[in-house]
Amino acid sequence: MGNKKKREARTHTPASARRRRGLAVLGAVWMLLSYCCVEWYASLWLEPEYTTAHMFGFLWAVALTGVSLALPRWTGKVVYGLSFYFFAIFAAVQSGYYAVFGRMMWLGDLRYAGEGGAFMNDVLRGFSTQWWIATVALMVLGCIGCFLVPRGGRPGRLRAACLMAALAAAVGLFAYPQAMFRADANGWGYQSEYRRAMSREGAYTALYDAHKLYEVCGIYQTTVKDLWEHSLYPKTPMYRRQVEHRAAELEEWFQSRPAHEDNEMTGLFEGKNVVLVLMESMDDWLINKTDTPTIYRLMNEGINFTNFYTADFGSVRTFNSEFCANTGLYLPTNGQYAFDYCTNDFSESLPSRFRALGYSAQAFHYNDVTFYNRGVMEPAMGYEAYNCYKNFGMVGDALLSDTGLFENGALMQKFYGGESGKAENYTGFFNFIISRSAHMTYTYDEELSRFALGQYPWYQGSSGHEEVDCLRAKARCCDDLFTYLLRSLAENGHLEDTVIVGVADHYAYGMQDQQRLMEESGVSEKLLREKTPCFIWSYGGPDVTVDKTLNTSDLLPTLINLFGLDGDYHYLGQDAFDEGYPGYAIFQERSWITASGAYEDGRVIAAFTDEGPTDEEIKAMNDLTDTYLRMNNLLLELDYYGRRNAGT
Repeated sequence: MGNKKKREARTHTPASARRRRGLAVLGAVWMLLSYCCVEWYASLWLEPEYTTAHMFGFLWAVALTGVSLALPRWTGKVVYGLSFYFFAIFAAVQSGYYAVFGRMMWLGDLRYAGEGGAFMNDVLRGFSTQWWIATVALMVLGCIGCFLVPRGGRPGRLRAACLMAALAAAVGLFAYPQAMFRADANGWGYQSEYRRAMSREGAYTALYDAHKLYEVCGIYQTTVKDLWEHSLYPKTPMYRRQVEHRAAELEEWFQSRPAHEDNEMTGLFEGKNVVLVLMESMDDWLINKTDTPTIYRLMNEGINFTNFYTADFGSVRTFNSEFCANTGLYLPTNGQYAFDYCTNDFSESLPSRFRALGYSAQAFHYNDVTFYNRGVMEPAMGYEAYNCYKNFGMVGDALLSDTGLFENGALMQKFYGGESGKAENYTGFFNFIISRSAHMTYTYDEELSRFALGQYPWYQGSSGHEEVDCLRAKARCCDDLFTYLLRSLAENGHLEDTVIVGVADHYAYGMQDQQRLMEESGVSEKLLREKTPCFIWSYGGPDVTVDKTLNTSDLLPTLINLFGLDGDYHYLGQDAFDEGYPGYAIFQERSWITASGAYEDGRVIAAFTDEGPTDEEIKAMNDLTDTYLRMNNLLLELDYYGRRNAGT
């Protein structure tokens, strides 16, 4: 009993009380600083444009620290640990993603993470040593913070003070954006709705781009707004009523566009078969007589679209272009998951339109049916089946080469119209091939690069640049696909009645040396890298060069016209041969490209004519850009084609 009293006396000495208070202050300060460090860490890699991002970060640090300290010790420790690591890990993921792709993702895009897992090791090797050190240090910082959460009971006055601090920070998080927007409006005014949309207010309220939002309000506010706007709010009745109310906008927009009129290219390919090839990572500078002789010949003998841009919507480039080429729609830019729309009506898609004519329609690729959920999405878009090469006994080099498709009897039977291969029940075939050869990464020790250099060893060391060597060798392997395709068509008696469509999914963004890539592409602005090859070839068909500025969404209505398919052309894109369509490419960051120039971040970055885009064109294109992006999302959200077919 005496020893117990002595211990209690020691614990209540002024010295021990001061020590406890000192540790409590240290823990509180450490917690506050660790939350601030998450924002600081993100800024190292994500490069915020405005100091407001740091102010938002500080307010969130105060709010989270106040809440953690106001709770009982163990509860506060759990809240601190979960909140810190949630934001810290997401900041690390965002910074790593930004380092590779030059953009940020929405939380919903994490559902695509499985598709990138196969290339994760190659991507991680591209991260700098500084990134790894800073990331590890941030995680250690959180561990120390968990240990330093102040011990002992919280006096009532202290808990009340912490809650008041958290409440004051919360009020600041609500009031600060409004004050910022008013300052912007008073400072230079809003001369147009587009200018408002491109301002900090537009980035904050429209959420058209995750990085633009981050530049305004930092990693904490970006994450929370993303979670609410894209995951929670869409599940409310209020959101559905809002979307339904906007349905009339779509019809008004289509009615405002001039009706499509037949032209000299209408029905040119009527009745022919179709092979649509999505060329993985095939950049425009890779198409030449030396590296890609077959593709080069097809482009120059057929319809060659010389100013074709594969705009990047959503956060997955390949599936975005795959989806758009088939349906005429880009992936949603509002953070929604593309596969949430698999139950939409895609009866106006390319495979659906050709199947309605009695064609067979098959999709072919090496990867699993679960990759991009193609086993569900390809049939949803109108294909009879998605044919994974692995399910047809293909292994080893056959999976590394795009030409293995043409050496597999079972796949060729499907390719030419059915299991029998005689196509008794079909009037033609519409086939979709997704190539693999030129996929990232571009190092000598990467699997696809080793295969390509094994086929064409003279490329290694030929340019003095490892990535360029690998890309050129891989491009040659993609070219082999078209060589084998032509041979197969000829052997099966379909060379003269088949149209080949080649379109890239994106430029070679997986190349680490982007400066060298821009040099190879001959461009000085990053936006101009998005130009990629696109061509349509048929035996004895027209030799036409189309210089009009076009984008991926224009491919579907162009093919509808070339094959003489009936329709009212209620698509996002337009027919390339429609004289009333001037042509343009619009990007989700609200930049655009026309025949006169390129516009990005509120300024003309390139002029293609002596005058460049005029003030009138800039205003018109800015207004169109805002509408275009909104209509793309609404077409998916409202299941527009399903409503039309149902008469609602």
